[in-house]
Amino acid sequence: MNNFIILFFITTMQGTVDQINLGKATVEISARDGHLHIAELPLWLFPCEVEEGLQFYIHTGSDSTTIRCKETK
Repeated sequence: MNNFIILFFITTMQGTVDQINLGKATVEISARDGHLHIAELPLWLFPCEVEEGLQFYIHTGSDSTTIRCKETK
């Protein structure tokens, strides 16, 4: 039962950088329930070069949260 509860709370959300200003990125994040949320994240949280339009994923696991940038071609 405990494994089911842990897996239930593991989630991945998709986001897009809308604006960059004063070392912060204003982002739109699509939550698991489909709602769109606006947030400001410091640029140092991203593991890649941040520019407007960048798409990224926020993965929340049982003991960590990671941000992955979407590969562009």
